[in-house]
Amino acid sequence: MLRIQENYLVLLKTKVSVQIQSSMALFSHSTISKLYQWYQICTTFLYLALLARWIILLPLVGSKFLPGGIHEFLCHLMVWSSLAELVWLFKFHGFKNGLQSRTLVKCLNFFYFVTVLHFHDDYEHALVLKNTSYSSFIIGLSLTQSHSHWCKLFKRGFVSKKSWFYKLETWIWMPVLYISEFYLLLLNVQNPNFHSTPVLDRINRVVLVLFFPIALTLYKRQL
Repeated sequence: MLRIQENYLVLLKTKVSVQIQSSMALFSHSTISKLYQWYQICTTFLYLALLARWIILLPLVGSKFLPGGIHEFLCHLMVWSSLAELVWLFKFHGFKNGLQSRTLVKCLNFFYFVTVLHFHDDYEHALVLKNTSYSSFIIGLSLTQSHSHWCKLFKRGFVSKKSWFYKLETWIWMPVLYISEFYLLLLNVQNPNFHSTPVLDRINRVVLVLFFPIALTLYKRQL
């Protein structure tokens, strides 16, 4: 009789332990899913906020003083959204698949852009940022990224090639983004500043040479 009771207690403990572990796993999965959804929602609206900020500021201050009201926000958004996106990339796709994805190249490109064009102590007077291509870059960046993160929220990145948003992104927004970024990087090389160093100048020139081959390779995957 005692042996039966002991076996019953062991069985009961095992069952309770399995239920606790399964509920914890379910809770963990649910929490991760919610965090992922919140990230996509917040990032979408932050990039839309970037576009709204540009729409409001440009008529008020013009391109001459636009960097003073938007550049710091732009740099922080590009860095922190990319860091979070890399975390989710390696979380869901693993390290090996993550290294082969377009997302990794995009995030590294954002980090590089902020590194060479942050002008953190004098962005209000940076000649490069007063060019028209700076506004084009903001428009292309905000539209492509807000659309990308919004699609990942509901369709895991899948977008019908027949949709208007796909056509706008593929044939207008992305080309505007690529061309304007290249021109900004070119202006940065042509207009040395006190952040420039001989090593950084060589790196910038190498990036300019490789920019369009890499961009076209990634663009073909979009088609």
